[in-house]
Amino acid sequence: MKYRYENFGGIIASEDPPFLAFVDRNYMRELGFKASSLWRTKDESIGVLSAPTEVHFAITNKCSVKCPHCYMDAGSIDEGELDTENMKKALKVLSRMGVFHIAMGGGEALERPDLFEVAAYAKKIGLVPNLTISGYNLNKDIAKKLKIFGQVNLSLDGIGKNSEVFRGKNIFDTVTKAFDLLLEVGISTGINCVLGKRNFLGLEEIFDFASKKGLKEVEFLRFKPSGRGKKLYQDEKMTDKQNIDLVPSLAKLSEKYKITAKIDCSFVPMLCYHNPPTEILESMATYGCEAGNVLLGIRSNGKVSGCSFLEDTDISVFDLPKQFKNPESQLAAQRDWARNTGEPCASCSYLKICKGGCHGVSKFLTGDFNNPDPECPFVIEYNQKQS
Repeated sequence: MKYRYENFGGIIASEDPPFLAFVDRNYMRELGFKASSLWRTKDESIGVLSAPTEVHFAITNKCSVKCPHCYMDAGSIDEGELDTENMKKALKVLSRMGVFHIAMGGGEALERPDLFEVAAYAKKIGLVPNLTISGYNLNKDIAKKLKIFGQVNLSLDGIGKNSEVFRGKNIFDTVTKAFDLLLEVGISTGINCVLGKRNFLGLEEIFDFASKKGLKEVEFLRFKPSGRGKKLYQDEKMTDKQNIDLVPSLAKLSEKYKITAKIDCSFVPMLCYHNPPTEILESMATYGCEAGNVLLGIRSNGKVSGCSFLEDTDISVFDLPKQFKNPESQLAAQRDWARNTGEPCASCSYLKICKGGCHGVSKFLTGDFNNPDPECPFVIEYNQKQS
């Protein structure tokens, strides 16, 4: 079991069974851990962590698929892309900070020749590497090598023709064959599905496909105004009604098909709109925007961002140990949004959980990162009452 001390107690993690949990000081003592110097404070709340728990590392920007909606604007190799040695040094920095998981992607990670060497090194130094790929260029030999990853997810936004909604080409057969290869060699896999207004009605088809393939989970990602997605956002984003209908629809389909449905942090406002008990959300570690705290994004050239959908900061991964908790850094400014936010977030009972929704959407639509997510149903209702 891997662990890390925090002011409130600590974070413990396991690969088998896979879990990551925030626990209090008493629980840490019960596990046999000695008191930490971080416990000298009376503050036992969960606030700014000592390091992120997960980093989304786009290890290359190279991608032959070049989807029109790509949030990374992938295609060509980033100027200054880290070579193998420097990639390992970057991973070592993250390991020493106490990061638990590295979600590797791109671009198309399989187009980086040293992918498996990098993943093996991550695992060697105590990081759990996970991977998201498109399914292109996958064969049985490569599938066997992918066993080094804790989880391998494939991007699939719809079944049949719906698979081309954002990607501009029908990739369904390619992804289906990729799933078959992964399952054949015994790899834990699931679906990453980007949701917009055109593929929302195909939700049940996704669950049916996952059930028939014997997949464990489907994670639904909100279409975001990042990278090339900025040009398509206004036309492709979900409608207000779809945002409200999302959570009840996923709950119904998850129960029907016995498939775990996950949502990314940007959909948490839509979850909170249905008034779930806050204590249940807290017990399930549900959280909204944790950019620059629980998670970070890093490009292949080592530039750090609060998350993969926000603009890069001027911080390099090699400076991260000094800059992560620096109160003057750009990451601190992103974490402090609540001090500057307005209504209805300031008075919302879900403020500590939702954290204002997706601030990437806020920045794109309002020009201010600190503003409440304008697509949150609560925000929409509040603005209607004010007009």
